[in-house]
Amino acid sequence: MSAPSPLDLCVEALATGRVQGLSADAPIHALAATLGAEFAEQSSGDAMYRDFGTVECHYERLGPDEPWQGRFLVVRADRLPAPVRLDYLQEELRRVGQSLQPLPADRHGAPDTLRAPVSGATVTAEDGVVVAIAAPVWLVPDSPALPEARWRAVCDSLGELLPLTRTERAEWLADRVPDSAEAAEWWVALLHPLPALRFRDPQRAVEWAGLEIWLLDRAADAGAWSREEWVWRWMWFVRSLTQRAAAKHAADLTRISLAALPMTVAQLHGLPTDWRALSVPDLKRARTARALLSVATSYGARVMG
Repeated sequence: MSAPSPLDLCVEALATGRVQGLSADAPIHALAATLGAEFAEQSSGDAMYRDFGTVECHYERLGPDEPWQGRFLVVRADRLPAPVRLDYLQEELRRVGQSLQPLPADRHGAPDTLRAPVSGATVTAEDGVVVAIAAPVWLVPDSPALPEARWRAVCDSLGELLPLTRTERAEWLADRVPDSAEAAEWWVALLHPLPALRFRDPQRAVEWAGLEIWLLDRAADAGAWSREEWVWRWMWFVRSLTQRAAAKHAADLTRISLAALPMTVAQLHGLPTDWRALSVPDLKRARTARALLSVATSYGARVMG
């Protein structure tokens, strides 16, 4: 397969979050086979990246005893053999039914930064020329910080929930979930402190993880968010689990992930290999399906086409 043009490489990264069909969580042998066997590796604490020249793959881990997880790719457009103009990039995105949204500058004179809503990828440009594109494996769910008083109140509520039976938890939820447009925000606030509680209370991290699994499952039943948004919240939760906490809940992680698949494995494998032949809805469904399958197969499921 011939290498894509600089413009095609950038369009794919923004439209799909992938480069030549691969995302940052692809196995290193697949990345090396596609991007080049020679790469430089730099690490600092729990962050690391592999530099393939025009593409960087960035990783994070939860601690020194935890595995590296691919988080995002960076297309170094400033290293490509030809410059990519931002207006040409936007025109190509419009051809595939997508667009870019400007993000506010963090300081005067900062480079322009725009976001592709479908993939969550961002592009940085200076003087109308693309500098870099950051393409995450998963979209980052919106989870605004809570005021201190509300944070404490939610933590107290979660502390009440933790020792309850599932029946008692269901009764607790039934008494409190708002039946209104505020429900989605209520669920976000309820789940917000749980990662911090897991890390602050490692002796009960498995129990806290079990509560979060149960709550996310109930949020899905309640239709708190769109299916796609639920998947990204689920993925960020799963990938924030330590190996110990995840192992204790492997069956539930697999079961819930498979149940949430937006298409069968056969349908996923039957999609056109050229991403441009996919509609925007199919791009989204394929991406969420691959994410959920990555969880299921991580915890022992044999997934057949």
